[in-house]
Amino acid sequence: MFLKRSGKALALFPLLLAAGCSSMDGVSNDLGNLFQSTANNPIKIESLPSGADVYVMGEKVGTTPLKLDQKAVFPNQYPKDKESFYGKVTLKKAGCSDYTKTVNSKIIEVGLRAKLDCGQNSPEAQQGSAPQYSMPARMSKTVEQRLQEIKDLQDKGLITEDEAKKAREHVLNDL
Repeated sequence: MFLKRSGKALALFPLLLAAGCSSMDGVSNDLGNLFQSTANNPIKIESLPSGADVYVMGEKVGTTPLKLDQKAVFPNQYPKDKESFYGKVTLKKAGCSDYTKTVNSKIIEVGLRAKLDCGQNSPEAQQGSAPQYSMPARMSKTVEQRLQEIKDLQDKGLITEDEAKKAREHVLNDL
């Protein structure tokens, strides 16, 4: 009986070995990629005003607009003195306050659009009739207000329990 089981284990060993040696871009087989990874997708970095210097791990890597390699933000190895920079992007522009943001999955997916605080030096302030950039209405409400809206929609039967659960998760993930 032991030999039968060990024979099956030996038969599975090459399969496990092949799976362990597969590409880092996702697990693939004769059917193609089953699990697509976003590890190679660049992070889009934009700023208003544009032309801000982009710093990653304390080093300048370019100027906005910029597509940034994820490995630059999340390197496998880095000096201990740069640990505070890990996973963060900093934008700097003369006359503007520095802007630092920790990169998360949402930023990796949709990019980073930073509005820099340039005070009286901003192009908008100098032109007088600046284009207005406002937050979506849902972002100007408190978390409590957004959660209450979801509950009200569910109570009125306009959304299902599953839809309400997903909406609550989405609101809480934005924190």
